[in-house]
Amino acid sequence: MRHALRGLGPLSRAYLLQAFRSRSAIIWNLVFPMVWLFLFGFVFYRGNPSLMMPGLFTITLISGAFFGVSYLMVSEREAGILRRYRVTPVSATTIVLANAIRAMVTLSISVGAQAAVGWLVFRYEVTGSLLLTFVIMLLGGAAFVPLGMFVGSVARDMRTAPAISNLLFFPLVFASGAAYPASQLPGWMQSATRLIPSAYLVEALQGVMLRGHGLAQLSGPIAVLLLTLVVGAWVNGRLFRWETSEPLNKQAMLTAIVVLTLLYAAAALLAPAFEMIQPLGTQ
Repeated sequence: MRHALRGLGPLSRAYLLQAFRSRSAIIWNLVFPMVWLFLFGFVFYRGNPSLMMPGLFTITLISGAFFGVSYLMVSEREAGILRRYRVTPVSATTIVLANAIRAMVTLSISVGAQAAVGWLVFRYEVTGSLLLTFVIMLLGGAAFVPLGMFVGSVARDMRTAPAISNLLFFPLVFASGAAYPASQLPGWMQSATRLIPSAYLVEALQGVMLRGHGLAQLSGPIAVLLLTLVVGAWVNGRLFRWETSEPLNKQAMLTAIVVLTLLYAAAALLAPAFEMIQPLGTQ
């Protein structure tokens, strides 16, 4: 285990320095969250800004995971940086974990800045525990970062990475209740929401922030997010590629798709109905 994690600390620090010096990373991690914040606050949720924050935090975590993480992985592989690491004692596990650490730190900064500026400007309220809110956002980021890395592993180059990211990003945002209240979606889409990973993060954040629910009441969506994290981490260990020319492990990719599909199908059938499909103003 020690050998597998050799160089994790220095590589993580190098990745973080790279992120803090990158203009594109600053735009994704700081500028875009503020754009979403003011767009939602001044256009869509002028009457009650507290209602916008669970979905807004979800969008920030998804966009950071899919566009920030996946693009960096693909660009490093395409530029031959990962090939150079291959001749060092650094293992694939170390690189995956260093990318995850970089992503979690930058996502924490993004969400923290968005939360602080949102409170200063819009004075939103959190009905439940602030600590539990933070833990759920941390878990949400940890669940979506492996999915973003999955895109980074599957995409062949920077021409295909945006297409795959967008293909996943839009359903995760617009069909989950994050960008648009789930209570206003058509009935068939409300049912389909239970098959979407990000819906469980919206449900958990709405539960604690708007309804004041505790850990026991949110055990269902939290369990789904934890399982998403476990499956995503396992998949990334199987799909990681040092070079673009390396063949993709199609068996691992197919297994991941089947396992995630079964996970969300089981959650849709067995978990209690989402509370977020009720009109927010009546809660």
